[in-house]
Amino acid sequence: MKIILTGGGSAGHVMPCIALLPCLREYFSDICYLGRADGIERRLAEMNGIKFHPVNAVKFDRSSKLSVLKIPCSLSRAVSQTKKLLKELRPDVLFAKGGYVSLPGALAARSLKIPVVCHESDFSLGLANKVISRFAECTLTSFEATAAKRSLFVGNPVRAELTQADPQKARRTCAFSRTARVVLFVGGSGGAEAINRAVDDALSTLVRDFNVVHICGQGNLRPSAPGYRCFEFVDDIFDFFALADIVVTRAGANAGFELAAMGKRTIFIPLPTGSSRGDQIENATAFASVSGAKVLEQSRLDTYELVCAITDSLSRPSPEPDLRPLKAAPKIAEILNKVARREKFA
Repeated sequence: MKIILTGGGSAGHVMPCIALLPCLREYFSDICYLGRADGIERRLAEMNGIKFHPVNAVKFDRSSKLSVLKIPCSLSRAVSQTKKLLKELRPDVLFAKGGYVSLPGALAARSLKIPVVCHESDFSLGLANKVISRFAECTLTSFEATAAKRSLFVGNPVRAELTQADPQKARRTCAFSRTARVVLFVGGSGGAEAINRAVDDALSTLVRDFNVVHICGQGNLRPSAPGYRCFEFVDDIFDFFALADIVVTRAGANAGFELAAMGKRTIFIPLPTGSSRGDQIENATAFASVSGAKVLEQSRLDTYELVCAITDSLSRPSPEPDLRPLKAAPKIAEILNKVARREKFA
């Protein structure tokens, strides 16, 4: 059988698909990925041995009225192009991970009567999944409280290699000259300006008591110093998670579920409403209610608030690892197999 995966616009819409691959290969002999030719999804798919097919995608820019007016024509052309591709590929099922990149593939599949399953990582549905969920066979959710049409709670798939994380590898990479607890700042694959500024402001205070690791995003590299190591990007992020005594990060769903599965103390600094649709605030609130993670508002972020939150979190026991995300991939793969075979799945 053949399955097509689609989704992109950010790594957050791609990494759950990558996490599914070992389980999908138990059911599907042919796995393809649809995405933008210049998107991160192409690099990640090809790195993992998945055949990639470029398609056009139309990004919804809320700040531009002209962009919104162009969407119907641009999307129609993208769907027509994708229909031709799907007629050639003839998949048994299409898995849409969300983000604007997933919309042309899902709409094309619908018109060709190819069954579609979508998955939402965030607490509430993004715009693309709001559309796709109207006709999908089911909408798989990562949070039990997420509301969606024909929804089924399965959790968010995380890469199984997080169970093999080696903190000593990260420790050797950092080569700190002293023994101290480690605070890890992560701004995501692209960095986060607010988090980077907060590190700059608080660094002289933090390095008195802690070793600080800062993953700052491409083009934002700072010089390393005693008690401080800065990297634009790391491939072995789980090793760094394992090394850290506490992680300060945005509130993307994937990172949140990975950190929960590893039982890490976490401080979330969600993107504020206006910079996003508010999904990170919802995610952070949901994670905090379960794990005791702290949430700091970006608008109130200063050195005093940050240092107090870190110190208070480190005075408390680490949360117990939440192993449910590790069980999500087998569930999702089984559902996709049943949908592809036109069998009852729930």
